[in-house]
Amino acid sequence: MSSVRSRPDGRRVSKPPSAAAGGDAGAPSVEALREAGGDAGAPSVGLAICTVTWNDAVNLPHLFDALATLQGPAFRLIVVDNASTDGTVEWLRDCTEAAGFPVEVIGLDENIGFAGGLNRAIESAFASDARPEWVLSLNADAWPAPDYLERLIESARRFTSEGRPVGAVTGRLVRAEPRRTDGRTDGRVIDACGMALTRSWRHVDRGSDQADHGQYGVTERVFGGTGAATLFLSAALQDVAIDGRVLDDDFHSYREDAELCFRLQERGWQVLYEPRAHAVHGRVNLARRRRQMSPEVNFHSLKNRYLLQYYHRSLADLPRTFLATAIRELSIVTYVLLRERSSLAAWGWLWRHRRRLRERRRLIRSRRLVPTRATARWFGRTALPADPKRPRILMLGSRGIPANYSGYETMIEALAPRLAERGWRVTVYCRSHYVDPRLRSHRGVELVVLPTLRTKYGDTPVHTLLSCLHATLFARGARSALVVNGANAVFLPLLWPRRIRTALHVDGIEKRRAKWGWPGRLVYAVSERLACLLPGVTVTDANVIAAHYRARYRRDSTMIRYGVEPEPLPDHPILEELCLEPRRYFLYVSRFEPENNPHRVVAAYRSVGGDLPLVMVGDAPYATDFIAEMKHGADPRVRFPGTVFGDGYRGLLSSALATVHATEVGGTHPALVEAMGYGNCVLVNDEPANRETAGDAGVYFDVEDQASLVAAFEFARADVARARDHGERAARRAAEEYNWDLVADQYEELFRGLANR
Repeated sequence: MSSVRSRPDGRRVSKPPSAAAGGDAGAPSVEALREAGGDAGAPSVGLAICTVTWNDAVNLPHLFDALATLQGPAFRLIVVDNASTDGTVEWLRDCTEAAGFPVEVIGLDENIGFAGGLNRAIESAFASDARPEWVLSLNADAWPAPDYLERLIESARRFTSEGRPVGAVTGRLVRAEPRRTDGRTDGRVIDACGMALTRSWRHVDRGSDQADHGQYGVTERVFGGTGAATLFLSAALQDVAIDGRVLDDDFHSYREDAELCFRLQERGWQVLYEPRAHAVHGRVNLARRRRQMSPEVNFHSLKNRYLLQYYHRSLADLPRTFLATAIRELSIVTYVLLRERSSLAAWGWLWRHRRRLRERRRLIRSRRLVPTRATARWFGRTALPADPKRPRILMLGSRGIPANYSGYETMIEALAPRLAERGWRVTVYCRSHYVDPRLRSHRGVELVVLPTLRTKYGDTPVHTLLSCLHATLFARGARSALVVNGANAVFLPLLWPRRIRTALHVDGIEKRRAKWGWPGRLVYAVSERLACLLPGVTVTDANVIAAHYRARYRRDSTMIRYGVEPEPLPDHPILEELCLEPRRYFLYVSRFEPENNPHRVVAAYRSVGGDLPLVMVGDAPYATDFIAEMKHGADPRVRFPGTVFGDGYRGLLSSALATVHATEVGGTHPALVEAMGYGNCVLVNDEPANRETAGDAGVYFDVEDQASLVAAFEFARADVARARDHGERAARRAAEEYNWDLVADQYEELFRGLANR
């Protein structure tokens, strides 16, 4: 690295290597970006990180530590120091040699504010021989996660289009310190999830001061992003610059990022919020701390409020903003006159510079490319879909998420948030006795919790009926729906009046399940036929099920598998709770229903030698007598912890010697796929769908032949090395065949097809 020295006048004594930017000599033009959907193709990705400091010596070690782990494009750091007095420049001078990336320091002899400082940094970035494609505005007290840049750039690439070029992307910022109340820590607090405009002409950081519960989990368009950690496309900055300046120096500090975002919107550039990109922000200046702020900061805050309105207010926003703005202006004037007279100078400043400000307003307005109503729509609105062509997706028929029951819920728990992260608006219908009715969202997915009948035959149909009626009446913007469980086929016509196209996931051949009496089997027999007539697409999860529908009903289906995303938790406390030792127990996971054969597994285990426990994880709401009979007289080594989800379930999967899967009805069973993903030796009932899933990784048995099942147990117990070899083989197969991201890709294609019909 080259040594960097600075002078008080701001002149650079030496220049870092220009190759660090990694881009072409020229950034792509706006026209080229729009014609190519925002990806000009020619320039390689390069990045300039622009930071403005003022007495930030305490923050710089954290900043450099974060940048040292930053993944993505090669970058150089440009720091403009606004005449710090705490040794900031000296610290930078001493540490640039040790940094693993080029650093340029521009030291100033006066404080020209954040706007002026960032302008100096951007000018230096654009003056380099290899002009960067991206510019990251980053505060010294904002510390991005290692994948922050990668997430932002990937999101910009994915959602840019000919009509909506992405000019900026911002991430999820959380406060450096957790919230504390009554001496207790409540967890992380959101700092900003993009910028929004209120009807009173305030710009606010979405989610600011809220406890972080995973809200704002959807990639979406927002009005703007805070200057603390927002990534800008260089072409967008050059396009909105006025007289060569990206920011307005008159703003000095505060609201300068909002004014820039107004110009981006007025020139047709979109701003995205990407929830998967995380950064920590040690923000100090907050609205609630106004009385503790310096008079200079409050002066600029008031002055800039009027500058923002003077430059960008139009007749189009008056219907939305007039009343709220009038009330707020009255309160501001009263507050300044009574409590903050130091800010009276702001009005004098505006009057003295009125001619120059009038000329700038004329220039800004002459450069607008979009109608004023397009900008006005942001007042009172927090976000818009990242891709308006992606309509709302409904998911009906399951018990809901967070998952706490079975395979359908596990699938939706994995699928819905992934689709939400990719910009889809997803609504999942939930049952009130499985999901807290007060819960409105989960991991970026909207939840609608409705009641139902808690009976064996009424639970699913009543809830699906109510869900379809709710969707027909209230699901605005919905154009496609995924309905799970073949028995729900009869309700699909209820969605037709809203022109909601449906995909029906039929799982296995339900009419063969022993838990159903003749009425249930009749319903499922009829549903099989309706599943071939009523939905737009029939979805199966195994080739054997697809073959059944093709042979029996001449109906082609879309085959989409399940997935697995292993998160090993070895030595989880649940092992101690159940008195288990790692790799010294067998694990069974399934609903306790006859066709899953938990009773046969328990009975066979009496004949298995050794002292290894068998952990039977599962339950069933309407099989009390069956479960009681199974438990009666069970071997003492068999343990029944009930249903286990979340970390406890992952802990059991992570440390089992082998898992046993005795199902005989259905398609791909999630419990089997998950066990394979965690590298378990899987003992599997030799049934076509199971063999299709496990392939050569399974140890097979005939569930109706107790001796065969006992032999499978003895195989794993007697030869641990071979059992581990089978587990490794299972993990490889799961990684290749059962990937949730691939599953999400396939469902995206499915929903696009439904929406376009």
